[in-house]
Amino acid sequence: MSDPLPRVKEPHLAGRWYPADPVELADLARRLLDAGGPSRPGVLAIVVPHAAYQYSGRTAATGFAAAGAAWRRAVILAPSHFANFRGACVLPMTAYRTPLGFVPIDQEAVATLARTPRVQANPATFMREHALEIELPLWQTLAPGCPIVPLLVGALEGEDAASLAAALRPLLARDTLVVVSSDLVHYGRRFGYLPVPATDAATVADAIRRLDEGALDHLVACDADGFTRYVEETGATICGRSPIEVLLRALPGGVRGEKLAYTTSLELTGDYEHSVSYAAVAFSAASV
Repeated sequence: MSDPLPRVKEPHLAGRWYPADPVELADLARRLLDAGGPSRPGVLAIVVPHAAYQYSGRTAATGFAAAGAAWRRAVILAPSHFANFRGACVLPMTAYRTPLGFVPIDQEAVATLARTPRVQANPATFMREHALEIELPLWQTLAPGCPIVPLLVGALEGEDAASLAAALRPLLARDTLVVVSSDLVHYGRRFGYLPVPATDAATVADAIRRLDEGALDHLVACDADGFTRYVEETGATICGRSPIEVLLRALPGGVRGEKLAYTTSLELTGDYEHSVSYAAVAFSAASV
């Protein structure tokens, strides 16, 4: 009897958020990574943005470049933009496909996570989701042929973040990179967030930067409680707040964060009525 489930997640963003032509995409991904700077010693995890490459590709590549290429696997945590659920979802398939080829899925790790409370195997939540797919061409270029563990994080209640962090912790081996996909503040009426009026570019840019810097301060300090409290108090529209919290609670002691890059769509387009912020942060084991 044939398997009724599709085994490969087909690309949703090719030709829109990144090139559909494999030669063009390979060239772009390599150029972005080459421009991202040197690798950092001891990197365990990165937080990178997930907009179209024309907006945040350079920033995301800075995070991947800092991680270097000596990996066997990546655990990718992303927020869900289209499906509402509590906890997390894993993808019960064998691979993602991009124009660069197949990205294998670590099915054993996925099956293990799916046995965790508040984690379900649900391919439907991944079908339209961009936050995970946009990271894949950079990962494929950095670590060709290496598998991923895809995890979408939804709403977190009570001890959900701590429970997911505990489930994630056994996967944090030396050969596994954790990638958290998140943009920072989404400003404007389109996002329902206007901490200051859209009077001029300078005023908006200053307000956005101050909000982002407050969140980044907690990230680099690996301060999960402070980060969640800051987001709640400011209302900062950080789409990946839940996967970031899970990461911060999963990291071992003695880890330090470093902000590698920061920009906004306002800087790129001049549109101060709507802006999204992008940052790359690397988490490394502290030197002994």
